[in-house]
Amino acid sequence: MTLDQSTSPEAPTTPPTAADHVRLGVGARFTLHPAADDVVPVILGALAAGRAAVPSVTVRTDDVSTLLRGSEQDLALFLTTVVAHAAEATGSGHVVATVALSRGCPGEVGCELPAGDLVAVPRVVLESTGHAAAAHWALYPLGVVDAMGPIASAIDLAREAGTWGGAENFATRLDGDLAEVIATFLDTWTRVGREVAHVAAHATISVGSPSSRAGAR
Repeated sequence: MTLDQSTSPEAPTTPPTAADHVRLGVGARFTLHPAADDVVPVILGALAAGRAAVPSVTVRTDDVSTLLRGSEQDLALFLTTVVAHAAEATGSGHVVATVALSRGCPGEVGCELPAGDLVAVPRVVLESTGHAAAAHWALYPLGVVDAMGPIASAIDLAREAGTWGGAENFATRLDGDLAEVIATFLDTWTRVGREVAHVAAHATISVGSPSSRAGAR
């Protein structure tokens, strides 16, 4: 389902006076998977709710995923709104979202990083949704010799936030209110972005799963 499409693969030239999130190429791609017989109204309704809540976010959807452009705070609010709305609109209450974040690669193809110091971003502020969520989360500091150092500091931040759910194969688990999980996902990404010019992150976020953690196989 396509809401907007761009036919040009080239990113526009970014002026040096652009906002930090534009200059650094901040963005996300996500795909929503409601556990419903008819997913179309759930997905379109959730995207409409996100647009209404955060009109400053640029949204482009194609037949694979949705591209988001905006500040880190706006991305966090958009994602929280969309996933919560989808969970409430799905009869089973079960919805999964896969999300990829990138910061520090404004050209995307050429990936020429902007000059100047890296930007420290305040932690995102989100209201509790009342939806319990779990996520498998992975962080990728790129172009550095020591990737584990920044990853360890991100895990420490998740512990401080109270959302750290333990180490899993190829991922770290996060648990908490949907807003807390997404805030941790964004905050750890931006924290590493203070030290690493290009950092990516990925999460699979689940709300209302019929499978308990204890019964997982």
